[in-house]
Amino acid sequence: MALFSRKSPAPSTPVSPWVLAGEALKAKQEAEAADAAAARPVFEPRKAGRPTVENPRTRRVSMSLTEEEHAALIAAAGDRSVSAWARGEILAQLDVSDSNHIGAAGEIAKLRADLGRVGSNLNQLVRAVNSGHAPSSPELLEAVQATREELARVRGELP
Repeated sequence: MALFSRKSPAPSTPVSPWVLAGEALKAKQEAEAADAAAARPVFEPRKAGRPTVENPRTRRVSMSLTEEEHAALIAAAGDRSVSAWARGEILAQLDVSDSNHIGAAGEIAKLRADLGRVGSNLNQLVRAVNSGHAPSSPELLEAVQATREELARVRGELP
């Protein structure tokens, strides 16, 4: 009768292996999520509005010109704006250092960027020819090769 006695402890319920596997999987996923969150870089939110300029130009200088003088300034400025060209010329005459003025290093950087774009366009042209999207001709391939050689020579001459 001891088997059916009320004083004996209740038999423990066996734990299903599916429950154990689920708990282990949950713990593993939580650990992986914590590792991923720790490895992910935290970025500062972007500042809203326009970017601030270090040395803003707030002062204006104006002058009156004749049509001929204005045309001469436009011709002298070339592809730059007249105000940027005039500011650079005046500051160069005054020997005032201007951090925003493009010096020789800036001009070389612009040339390198332009050469890179030309090279990229050449590569796109050759890729189109090789894939059959553009007609191929010996003259075109000779011109591309000559341009590549000239680009390599110019890049080699740049400091």
